[in-house]
Amino acid sequence: MRPPTDDNGATSTVIARVLPEHRRRGLGTRLYERALETAHALDTQVIETVVAASNPDGLRFAEQHGFVEIERHLLREGDTVHWIGLRLT
Repeated sequence: MRPPTDDNGATSTVIARVLPEHRRRGLGTRLYERALETAHALDTQVIETVVAASNPDGLRFAEQHGFVEIERHLLREGDTVHWIGLRLT
């Protein structure tokens, strides 16, 4: 969890990445819930995440937990994999 640093401390970024061989065991959910607790303890108003477009499992996880897409971008010129910015609704 990246603590609030912008919007007067209103936005935190939560990222829970689990290696494919460890998915579907509840690890991502536990990481995500812990990060949310921390974000709320910091009085976060907006919670965001980013997922690589090449990670359909991660995107599905985020959407199932209430995140909606707000942007797509490339990290560097010449990259081919977009990153998807999502916000918790």
